[in-house]
Amino acid sequence: MKHCYECHSQEAGKQKGGLLLDRKEGWEKGGDAGPALIVGQPAKSLLIHSVRYEDEDLQMPPKSKMAPEEIKVLEEWIAMGAPDPRVESLAAAQPKKTLDIEAARQTWAYRALQQAPLPAVKDKAWPRNDIDTLVLAEIEANKLKPAADADLRTLKRRLSYDLTGLPPNDAEASDLTYEAYVDRLLQSPAFGEKWGRHWLDLARYADSNGGDRNYTFYQAWRYRNYVIDSFNRDLSYYDFIREQIAGDLMPAKDDAQRRERMIAATYLSLGPKMLTERDKEKLHLDTVDEQLDTIGKSMLGLSIGCARCHDHKFDPISQRDYYALAGFLRSTEIVMGTRNGCVNVASWVEQALPKSGPEFAELKQKVERLELAMRLKVERDFMETVAGSKALTKLPLAGVIYDEASAELVGNWKESKLSKNRFGDFYIHDDKKDKGVKKAVFRGALPETGIYEVRIAYPAKGNCDTQVPITVEAFDDVHQVIFDQTKKPSVGGLFEPIGRFHFEKGGRVNVIVNTGGTKGYVIVDAVQFISEKDIERESMALAMANGSAHGDPLLTMSSAALSKELNKQIDALKDADLAMTPRDFADAGDVNLRVRGEVNQLGPKVPRNFLSVLHRGSAPEIAAGSSGRLQLAEWMVSAENTLLDRVIVNRLWAKLFGRGIVSTVDNFGVQGEKPTHPALLDHLALTFRASNGSIKTLIREMVLSRTYQLAAEGKSERVKADPENKLFARHSYRRLAAEEIRDSLLQLTGELNTEQAAATALTYGEDLDDLMKLDKLMHRSVYLPVARNNLAPDLEIFDAANPEMTAGDRPLTTVPTQALYLLNSSFIQKQAATLAQQAYAQADAVTWLHQAILGHAPEDAAAKRAQAFIDQSGTDREKALADLAHVLLASTEFLFLE
Repeated sequence: MKHCYECHSQEAGKQKGGLLLDRKEGWEKGGDAGPALIVGQPAKSLLIHSVRYEDEDLQMPPKSKMAPEEIKVLEEWIAMGAPDPRVESLAAAQPKKTLDIEAARQTWAYRALQQAPLPAVKDKAWPRNDIDTLVLAEIEANKLKPAADADLRTLKRRLSYDLTGLPPNDAEASDLTYEAYVDRLLQSPAFGEKWGRHWLDLARYADSNGGDRNYTFYQAWRYRNYVIDSFNRDLSYYDFIREQIAGDLMPAKDDAQRRERMIAATYLSLGPKMLTERDKEKLHLDTVDEQLDTIGKSMLGLSIGCARCHDHKFDPISQRDYYALAGFLRSTEIVMGTRNGCVNVASWVEQALPKSGPEFAELKQKVERLELAMRLKVERDFMETVAGSKALTKLPLAGVIYDEASAELVGNWKESKLSKNRFGDFYIHDDKKDKGVKKAVFRGALPETGIYEVRIAYPAKGNCDTQVPITVEAFDDVHQVIFDQTKKPSVGGLFEPIGRFHFEKGGRVNVIVNTGGTKGYVIVDAVQFISEKDIERESMALAMANGSAHGDPLLTMSSAALSKELNKQIDALKDADLAMTPRDFADAGDVNLRVRGEVNQLGPKVPRNFLSVLHRGSAPEIAAGSSGRLQLAEWMVSAENTLLDRVIVNRLWAKLFGRGIVSTVDNFGVQGEKPTHPALLDHLALTFRASNGSIKTLIREMVLSRTYQLAAEGKSERVKADPENKLFARHSYRRLAAEEIRDSLLQLTGELNTEQAAATALTYGEDLDDLMKLDKLMHRSVYLPVARNNLAPDLEIFDAANPEMTAGDRPLTTVPTQALYLLNSSFIQKQAATLAQQAYAQADAVTWLHQAILGHAPEDAAAKRAQAFIDQSGTDREKALADLAHVLLASTEFLFLE
């Protein structure tokens, strides 16, 4: 064990991978990857697997391979029961730092919601509701007083932008009381467009993939509109969350609700994906990681993704917690097939939206045929050209095929083209004069867990050996097969099955052909792995290729023909009634922990479960073949998950008050900030839970509070004592968001199209890499196409959300390019000119422009300066009015809310 003690012993002071091998209890318990060995079963033992160098990602010792005789001793020791006199307890070793889940459960973020009595305040006349009382208590405790109330005009402008993202309608605002105006804005369709945009920031919404290939998401707009509609009709936040995690699995009362819930689940599919990733299991797990990161930050305020490779360094999230959650999502199919006809470029799942009539069945059939074309194209591109008398072009074989060029060869093998009935350009064989022990090792990777038929290709000859030993290393066991290579291959005249075996995605998939004990020739040409479910389809394709059957022409198409067919089908379906709806994998189930996050280093299988710091019960019972996302969705909205409520009410507060009670709105963990008002946070969460998750109800309570209606201040004792406004003793100034600036400019000129838009990205082609001209799209900015890696400059310059990740709090920058844009933008100049034309017809153009743009008449001094500027212009009065309008549109007063 001298090789092992260097990294896995107390004496060396190292416990790499969590494994100690200098005592019996160490190998029994194992490390991050589970038990190091299984007594009596060398072939199933991780220790033997690693010292044999069977996996290029797990080779021990790492510096050089042990001698064969040393490995043999280890194998014999395990086979005889692994006797070990080293009985010292692991407790004597340096204890590994562990997460204290029970202690974490008592902290503010994870404990049950606390309903504390309202505190006593000195100024009993000041509060208008419970929010005010809880805020005032903290203000008074810091020996301060609240700011004065803001005037009604300021409040209504603040309200209009905060609730709808648009400037106030002067006539409507002046005719209504403050409370009535609140209710009017909450019922406006613009409310959903404003607050839906906040959620789209969290959901990393985009109309393209980004990453390596910026393909257009033709159907993403349906999710965008679903979000807007959900906010407008005040869908319960709990139903909203359920639908996004498992809408495709939820029951529905009719087709309309079924469509809506399928669209909602697009949330899981929207993220950027490395579609060109060659290792498809890595692609799946990277997709899961991105989903967990998004769910964690957007819904729970936690960086769950940090636990992929090890226990979270700061928060109470273990690596087992990560993979317990990952099991729900790895059981969910998001990516599949091929998008552009290249085997290495994946596509994403789309499903037909239900409707009455025959069109739905026809559309489903088209989608299924598209997926078949994708699957066939991937298969074709795994194949090598097949020459010979029986197949002059390509055989329509299924599954995954590895040619002899993919094998690791031990010993001397010879190439041959003697037989025309071969797979690929040549095959290899041993030399009967120099037999020795030779090996051809095929290390495969399969797209999904299941039962596969393993086949080998060889040109049958009378001088081949009848007792060829073949080892199949599957997930469940190591199987020994004796095979007769004089037997004529039955599949396409090239391949012959050697058995069916259980393989796991990401697990070992090894086939070893060796020459030990043989006398005749041993030939190695190719190895095929075909899923049981594809055998019948392949049989039909082979029969069609032989002219003895009729079926879908796709089955016998060449790779080139399939590429053309794919392009045609994708183009035909780009504006079809589809949604980016995920679905459960056929092999849904628990996943293995990955040691250090490495895809191919499998640790123990982790049962699907919820975060242990929040969940005290047992693991959910999940039906075979189900992802369990329904159970995950129900747990997410359960009262047990207090983070869900705390995080969303904090987000609402942050959008209305300028900062959150927890200022790090996406991080409620140790590295985030603690709440300034924990009692207020829990009060809002309990109020929200009591309203069954009504967003509008809680927003209404917040904006009716006196705290919300305070004046903003630049200089005061409150600013000096509390510059970050942690006490909320005053209101905070804020700049208009990027979308609010653009939408206001269109609204002021009367050009804003207030109708809901549909697929605005569809006209820009199969990717969104090229510059998109958006000046003719007059809809609200929420409907503009969002291209990853190619954001609209008018929005990006004013800090629009980065769609690569959850963005609960947009960065606020002040940079010279913003001023240059305000001065030189052709869009702003055009809007200013339009306003000038409208003002030109007014008796008092200066007052009209101030009233239209700033919402009030100018003060006398400002009016005189503006009029003098107009008068100096001479005959070009309209140009001067346009310049005045431009100045007002670029002014701080227009761009900022008090």
